[in-house]
Amino acid sequence: MVRLLAAIITLCFILTAACSPFDETAPRTLTASLSVGEPVRLPDGTAVLVELIPASGGGDAVAEASAVLDGADLPLEVSLTIDPARLEDGQSYSVRAALAWDGELHWLSAPVPVDVRQMRIDAGVIRLDPFDTGLTGTAEETVTIDAEEAIFLCGDALVILNRDADGASLSVADTEYALGAAMAGDSEGVLRHESADGQTWFDDAGATARYALEGETGPDCVRLY
Repeated sequence: MVRLLAAIITLCFILTAACSPFDETAPRTLTASLSVGEPVRLPDGTAVLVELIPASGGGDAVAEASAVLDGADLPLEVSLTIDPARLEDGQSYSVRAALAWDGELHWLSAPVPVDVRQMRIDAGVIRLDPFDTGLTGTAEETVTIDAEEAIFLCGDALVILNRDADGASLSVADTEYALGAAMAGDSEGVLRHESADGQTWFDDAGATARYALEGETGPDCVRLY
């Protein structure tokens, strides 16, 4: 009788947990392991970026996590917090990752599809491939692109530059700054976008960048992609 009662209680507990409503508004956690197929020691100062993007490839990232690491190894466990308010109904999503150091992007993954309709999302192993620098244009070439999103790691902050032929917007810590169209910077190979008053600007040198917000210069930047 005691064993039967314990079994009934256990069953009720399982059924209650299974029937608990899914909280659509609660933050979701994505975990993954970054790998290049074999154990690797990463250089000190390696910048790691993980982001959730629409599977269609269009639109901005809806969640990002970045860090600069010393003494890190691959495989590397990473996590990403997702705000469900930024997810669109009916949209599919993928996660991708990148590693950069010494001012250059070295490893980049293909987008990996994930199911965001759960509280804890296990993306498994994300395979990184060597980044082909021949695929990135020079700063002079980028000015001919109709629309581009460039992502930089500036200190510990993720900075996103969206630009087209008419102008650009700079996103820093969830704040956007409107900038003008690209023009030649002070140094060769540098494109500058700046605000109407010149107090906010972004100098894009391709693999690296510098910026200022309302007259205050930020840390040097490394382009992730």
